[in-house]
Amino acid sequence: MKSRRTQAYRPLAEQVEERFLTASIADLRAARAEHLAEVRALRANNAALRRLSAHTPGVTMPGANGPTTNVGAGSLGNQGAPTGADSTGNVYYGVVTIKNTTQATVSFNISASTYQGGKFFAFTLKPGKSEVFYAPYGGPLNSAPSFQVSFDSTNRNVTLLADVKTVYASARWTPTNVNLGRPYAIIAGTGYLQVVPT
Repeated sequence: MKSRRTQAYRPLAEQVEERFLTASIADLRAARAEHLAEVRALRANNAALRRLSAHTPGVTMPGANGPTTNVGAGSLGNQGAPTGADSTGNVYYGVVTIKNTTQATVSFNISASTYQGGKFFAFTLKPGKSEVFYAPYGGPLNSAPSFQVSFDSTNRNVTLLADVKTVYASARWTPTNVNLGRPYAIIAGTGYLQVVPT
């Protein structure tokens, strides 16, 4: 094995600015304090970053026509009131209603694009029953949520429910009428289940 000479780079014409890292510590502390203040303000104003309570999204609540499920009243990406929102804190919601038209109880998973990053939640629907799902508008463009429904546990075969009804209501609103949402139906084929618009 040959021994190599070590080579070092030594700038001849360039001058290296000499300064100590400790000279910028005060600037770093001020920047960190400013960043923490921004994070605190964001958490105070964004419902998605608050801790969950009994009346937060994902909790099934009794309604006049059966249970209603909130799949996202405080979503990630809901960064402010949409155009046309008033000072009372009203927001736009995308609402869908799913009815089980089969003769059996059906279990399915559903997600909303603007709630918890599109996380799926499991639900069961008895024959002939309907359930309302809603999520606020959100994302960088404050767009309507897209719902996805899956009948398998891996959530690979999903049906996109992009057509939603829009409701402008209070941030604490919970739908109680199954007729408020864009109607979809669960139908059974030979060996499969599907969600279709009605």
